[in-house]
Amino acid sequence: MKKKVSKVTKVLHVSKVKKVAKAKTAKAARVNLSSGGLSSRKTRTRMDLVKISGILPDWMIEEYIQKQIIKISPLARDWKQNVAQVSMDFHLGQRIRLFRAGTYRFVDTKRGLSDDAMEIVDLRDGDPFIMEPGAFAIASTQEVLTLPNDIIGRLEGKSSMARLGILVHSTAARFDPGWNGAPVLELGNLGPKPAILYCGMAICAFTFEKLAFPVRKSYLETGRYHGSKEAVVYKADKNAKR
Repeated sequence: MKKKVSKVTKVLHVSKVKKVAKAKTAKAARVNLSSGGLSSRKTRTRMDLVKISGILPDWMIEEYIQKQIIKISPLARDWKQNVAQVSMDFHLGQRIRLFRAGTYRFVDTKRGLSDDAMEIVDLRDGDPFIMEPGAFAIASTQEVLTLPNDIIGRLEGKSSMARLGILVHSTAARFDPGWNGAPVLELGNLGPKPAILYCGMAICAFTFEKLAFPVRKSYLETGRYHGSKEAVVYKADKNAKR
């Protein structure tokens, strides 16, 4: 004989099944979130990249570069090894500029500098460059960076360099949306001893921040150093009040 099941038992059974299904769904969501995103990498689309704002994590830096939303040139074959949790290493370029001794008694910030105000030191990959205590120099990275109108780049120093007293930027750490060029390093040695830097070494780290909306005026239209592929001497701001 078939065993009769009461209505109460049926209701309890259905309720239990729903609770189990709900628990499985919640567990799957927790696992998905802990794996680093709201969806797996295979199902991420262009729309996922467009919707997010804030500092980009490692996997998104890689995707933005692969999709050429952020453009970096040259890009080594093993470039992903330069990507950390929220940043990417850039490398010291081949040309460094130093102030010529005794050339100017002072620098007029309204007039800018002539090209011969700084001497040029050209290096090849692996060549050493000695930074004396108290010295200041400007250089560029080997990489040329191009940003879209909704991303800010920030040049950060590396802690290994900071522990030696080496600065890689004095004040200009922000690269505005629309930037196109080789980022400039403002090198200084605050330490008590001369420090040897090498052309091609990892010298700084870049972080990238996605804006909620694109800017109205990009650096392409307003920047004094747009398109520069090496460190350029100081240029006076033509729009500044005299």
